[in-house]
Amino acid sequence: MKTLYKYAPGARTSRLTERPVPELTPLDNVRVRVNDCAVCGMDLHIYSGKFACDPPFVMGHEFVGVVESVFPGVTSVSPGDRVVAQPHLYACGQCQTCRDGFPQYCGEKRSLGINRDGAMAEYVVLPDRYLHKIPDSIPNPIACLLEPMTILVSDVAVYSGLKPGDTVVISGAGQVAQLAVVAAKAAGAGKVILSGVTHDRSVRFPAALALGADLVVDSLTEDLAGVVMEETGGRGADLAVEASGSEAAINLCIDSLRVGGQMTCLGLTRRESVAARWDTAVRKMLTLRFHMMSDYKEMDRAIEIFATYPRDLSPLVTHIAPLDDWERLFDILARGGGIKGVLNVDGTFRNPV
Repeated sequence: MKTLYKYAPGARTSRLTERPVPELTPLDNVRVRVNDCAVCGMDLHIYSGKFACDPPFVMGHEFVGVVESVFPGVTSVSPGDRVVAQPHLYACGQCQTCRDGFPQYCGEKRSLGINRDGAMAEYVVLPDRYLHKIPDSIPNPIACLLEPMTILVSDVAVYSGLKPGDTVVISGAGQVAQLAVVAAKAAGAGKVILSGVTHDRSVRFPAALALGADLVVDSLTEDLAGVVMEETGGRGADLAVEASGSEAAINLCIDSLRVGGQMTCLGLTRRESVAARWDTAVRKMLTLRFHMMSDYKEMDRAIEIFATYPRDLSPLVTHIAPLDDWERLFDILARGGGIKGVLNVDGTFRNPV
């Protein structure tokens, strides 16, 4: 089978190559024929040699496919089922981290496309307990985003305590920020204000508005905190979702929140430390929540949102390319040339969007 294979550590050590079709085992008891696999920011960092991983392996983890075969005794899925997967596998279930409800952080876990074969391939095998069936109403390219969507369902709709009518400010305009718009609106947010930079005006701002954002703000030319205060009658936002990792954006979120507001911190700064308006956060009695990994407890809710969302979700995916064209797609995304890119693996290539 054709695969995108990371054959050694370092930058640009990936290539298309033929690999054997993986065999079923009592552990990896389901084989899935991959339709599409999205390119995550982590994949870009693995490609450029900037993410810790254990090659050799097949890349990719955000995928959708159809169950092709199952090991005897598997009953949770059947051949022909459309499925998505949790990519962090084999958690022990016994350690304190697992018992606390964070199996994706278990020291025993192995992850698709990081330290075991992933899904930028025609087939992938994995345990049935990590698979979720999805309805036909969710198109394949959008279904690839269900796994990262669990992060936003968890942090925007569940742990934040967001109430219908609340105001949400989102800093950043990339994939995570766009999914935050969907999660906030699905949770009943009354007003969603997304902040980006001038570069986002051509593609990302229109996408956010199409997905349900009420207002977009160019933080390089506009006063985000001033806009939020004006839109909320001087009170401030109830929830801030920081999805950029920018020091300036972190502080704008703090300034934009109301007294007693909450801030979900998702963007990595790629720095050892940043200067934050700590005293302002203290005086406002803000609650900060830090998170970066999928929350599989919310996968079913993510599926429900994607299946019932009243707006077209296609703006989330800006590029689709065949697996053979993977390097061009990686380079476009690495330059910030879109929101989300998807590799079509099964050959039913659609014209790029």
